Amino acid sequence: MAAKGGPKVNQTRGTTEGVRRRGAMSKGDQREGQILDATRHLLTKKSMAHLTVDDITTATGISRTSFYFYFPSKQAVLARLMEDVSDRYAETHVWLPSNGPQRELLRTQLMGAAEVWHDNNAILVCSLEGYDSSYPPLTEFIAAIQTRFTSGLAAKIERDRAAGLAPEGIDSATLAALVTLMRDGRLSQLSAAPREDLTRDVDDLTEAILRLVYGRVD
Repeated sequence: MAAKGGPKVNQTRGTTEGVRRRGAMSKGDQREGQILDATRHLLTKKSMAHLTVDDITTATGISRTSFYFYFPSKQAVLARLMEDVSDRYAETHVWLPSNGPQRELLRTQLMGAAEVWHDNNAILVCSLEGYDSSYPPLTEFIAAIQTRFTSGLAAKIERDRAAGLAPEGIDSATLAALVTLMRDGRLSQLSAAPREDLTRDVDDLTEAILRLVYGRVD
């Protein structure tokens, strides 16, 4: 797959078939790292919609030809950045496998997610905006990120209802989707807040989720 306006992508090094590629560190891997680091920094100054390949190549000191050797587009760079963040995000999901409300586990999970958001706001906000459908691997990966928590929560709700630990009510998938929208919106807001305020704000978010899923929890 050739990048629009750029040279043909090397299929061994390109990312047209997916997001992740494995391998030992090499000069090429280091160059990829420079591209990723530069894009991550640039996203703190301008939105992905306004960021250009030229911005990235200027920041890294490489040519457009070199850029397209590693990535077919700026969307492919964002996909790689999102995957790295997604790995951190997945590590915070300590509450979903549990049984019952488990307030402290939920709070731990939300605090971990809030810290990931705080450190990677410029990248994660692109997933909430549904950024750019022109690169299928990116849109598919964003969809997977967005549904992972929702499907995991729906399964937890069904499990806890079957065990008598949560009240019956709204369809579990619908309730999980509503909780996800509230959680992601609030975490996006908290990403710009001072870290010292996270404790109180995460406590409030924990309480809100518990009430939605379990009713009043002492």
